[in-house]
Amino acid sequence: MSFINFAAREINCKIVYYGAGLGGKTTNLQYVFDKTNDKSKGKMISLATETDRTLFFDFLPLDLGTVRGFKTRFHLYTVPGQVFYDASRKLILRGVDGVVFVADSQEERMDANVEAL
Repeated sequence: MSFINFAAREINCKIVYYGAGLGGKTTNLQYVFDKTNDKSKGKMISLATETDRTLFFDFLPLDLGTVRGFKTRFHLYTVPGQVFYDASRKLILRGVDGVVFVADSQEERMDANVEAL
C-alpha cells in the first residue's frame, strides 16, 4: 500500500522491477531515467559489483504531479536477479505497491525467465 504523508501532502508509491539476472531490469530503469524531465526526477543510485551487476537496487524517485492536492512520487527499484541474492530481493520487495516483471527476450534465456517467476 502506498505511503501517504499527510503533513507533506505526498503519496509515495514503491515500484520494483523484477526478473532474471542480466535480463534488462537496470537497462529499463536507466531508460526511464534518461527520458524523464530533470525537474521530475531525483538522482539514480546504483550499487554495483566489480562485474557491473546491480547488487541491491537502483532507486529513482519520480514526481508525477498531484492527485487531489497530494504530490505523487514513484520510487522505482530493481532487485538483483541472481538466485543467491534471495534475501536481498525479499527485503526490497517488502512494502511494494507494484511489480514490473522484466523478461529477457532471448530464446536461450527462457528457463531463467521462468525460474525468476
